[in-house]
Amino acid sequence: MNPKDRKILTGILEFAYKVKRRMSGVPLKEFLDNDDLQEAVLYALGQMGEKVNHLSENFKEAYPRREWYGLIGLRNRVFHSYEDISMETIFEAALRIDDVIELLCGLLE
Repeated sequence: MNPKDRKILTGILEFAYKVKRRMSGVPLKEFLDNDDLQEAVLYALGQMGEKVNHLSENFKEAYPRREWYGLIGLRNRVFHSYEDISMETIFEAALRIDDVIELLCGLLE
């Protein structure tokens, strides 16, 4: 893995940990009632997708994962279709952040 891709993955991991910390133990109702939390999680998920866009094509070919495209798609929805985003969907995505963390930690070992 080249140093640029490693740096990008580290940045994605940092945002994933932010989502995990903010969402730890937060039930759906609390998430839906907290605009600040929603915005923080949306921003972090969007930044993760933005960073995936900057991974090299060689890296994405060597490590073809549906997660890359899921993060890019989520980023596009967050930054370009904010009013169409279901906060329940964002909540569910945030609950699955451990899968992304596990993937990234494995790649960065």
